Amino acid sequence: MKGLNKEYKDTEFGLIPSDWAIATFGELMEGFTSGATPYRAIPSFYNGDILWISSGELSYNWITETIEHISTEAKIRTNLREHPVGTFLMAITGLEAEGTRGRCAFIGKPATTNQSCIAIYPTSKVITEYLFYFYRQYANYLAFKYCQGTKQQSYTAKIVKQLPICCPSDIQEQQAIAEALSDVDALINALNKLIEKKKNIKQGAMQELLTGKKRLQGFSGKWEIKTLEKIGAFYSGYGFPIKYQGDKDSSIPFLKVSDLNLKGNEKYLNLANNYISKNALKAITAKTFPKNTIVLAKIGAAIFLERKRILSHVSCIDNNMMGFVLDYENYDFQYMYYTFLNLNLSLYANTTALPSLNGKELSLIEIQVPPTKEEQTAIAQILTDMDNEIEQLEKKRDKYLNIKSGMMQQLLTGQIRLINVTSCSEVQKVKIEENSINNRKKHSKQFDEAVIISFLVDRFGTITEPLSRFMYTKLSYLIHRKHDCIVVDYKKFAAGPYNPKSRYGGPEKIGKEKAYFDLVKDAKGFDAFIPQKNIQEAVDYFIQWYGANIPNWVEQFRQYKPWELETLATVDMAVCDLKEEDIPLTVSTIKAYLSSIPKWKAKLDKPHFSDVHIQRAINESIRLFKI
Repeated sequence: MKGLNKEYKDTEFGLIPSDWAIATFGELMEGFTSGATPYRAIPSFYNGDILWISSGELSYNWITETIEHISTEAKIRTNLREHPVGTFLMAITGLEAEGTRGRCAFIGKPATTNQSCIAIYPTSKVITEYLFYFYRQYANYLAFKYCQGTKQQSYTAKIVKQLPICCPSDIQEQQAIAEALSDVDALINALNKLIEKKKNIKQGAMQELLTGKKRLQGFSGKWEIKTLEKIGAFYSGYGFPIKYQGDKDSSIPFLKVSDLNLKGNEKYLNLANNYISKNALKAITAKTFPKNTIVLAKIGAAIFLERKRILSHVSCIDNNMMGFVLDYENYDFQYMYYTFLNLNLSLYANTTALPSLNGKELSLIEIQVPPTKEEQTAIAQILTDMDNEIEQLEKKRDKYLNIKSGMMQQLLTGQIRLINVTSCSEVQKVKIEENSINNRKKHSKQFDEAVIISFLVDRFGTITEPLSRFMYTKLSYLIHRKHDCIVVDYKKFAAGPYNPKSRYGGPEKIGKEKAYFDLVKDAKGFDAFIPQKNIQEAVDYFIQWYGANIPNWVEQFRQYKPWELETLATVDMAVCDLKEEDIPLTVSTIKAYLSSIPKWKAKLDKPHFSDVHIQRAINESIRLFKI
């Protein structure tokens, strides 16, 4: 390129820094092996405990559990390779037809795969976390250019090795880019989970408030059972001949069924793609529907028949829709809208070639209605407030999605450089402790720990399945390791790392007093914790103090069994001490260390402290904390 700045070079991905590498996957990475499907006629092949991953399970995630498991015999006889933690997987077959194009994931626990996945290992030249984001950014471009096949476009190992990649030559810069994008991903995931949680809360509120199971304070009187025909009337829409479309004098919205496509959490139809003039309206003898009419699709599959909106303007609707015009004097239109949302109208569809709804039949549906319009309005306001909250969260989520899109483009081509980044293991402990103190100076260590417990109870506990003290102590240890790098308050107890100050120093008491959680007994009679009414306050503190990345990071432990957490936390604590003494991390050195601790010596007699499990825990510790 003429006049190109010497600091950059031109590539098929655009300009990249001159000190970045432009190479192929095969030149920078290792592995490139695909799996296989064990013979299904032998049932014992699928009765084992070895994870077996298919491309459908690749969803930009860390895979720690799979739909199917295979036996050791199946692995040996099918010549399958068990890939280590941190292996990068990408879908190589069925890309367009199955919607798997661009899908990728990490192996979170040792696993095998079927033939539709290809496994790639990190090297000293490229870390898989960087590869993950690079592939997500350019997956469609690479597939379009390099996939082969007629009926089903796919990759082969040979093709994948030839795929181009650009990346920083410095591994630390790769890590910094991956972590920056991971932080945004974590924030987006946290918002998605919060949105889903709020939607579930709203759905539960609708079930209670719209049936009278829960009454609002200040209202009384018996609810009435009425048919919809006593509340309003259904009217079908009208055809819109082409010759009347596009009239310059058109001013009345003419809504088509496609306008019902829901976007986010919106409930009003604010805009139309078509308009009709008053003269044309008279010519086709069509009538307009008043503002606040509830409109719905009347023909189509079940998913279409469940679309309901409210007219924000006087409008005309097409003949694939119908409108419910209610008695506005006695009934609140928003209350009726939420009532319609709560009705599964597709159950009333005629079973014809194309399912359809009939206004006369819908008119006979019975619903429960509060005795006064005031109570209807009060209920509708509560649900509207919930909708508004969800809408704001969705806007915030969409904002970060746009930010992430721009960040990926700039970071993965070096338009923005992340420099002077060091790993946690390279930062001096004194500096870590100073940062930790500065970050928490506005609240005590006891309150901080109460917030951590509350977050874990909210994330992993329920009223019916409380979170045990055993589990939360292991998870809280791992959170401190991730956030603080060093853990100072945890002691070597028989059950593994344990902070006695959590139980006896105030955190549990603080959490109970603030109604973040409560102490109960689980099914086995052990101490456990359930969420209480103010727990969201503590969760908000946790996000504020620890950032949005930690909640996403903690999710990978959801599938861990208690004994797996015990092994991981114990071995990791041993790893920290051995690193202090510059002792190599091997199964033998870990076992020797455990034997030297009086309360931990007996652990070596437990099945989950076998050589295999200790080695896996060492690998996990290295992966989780970038040792």
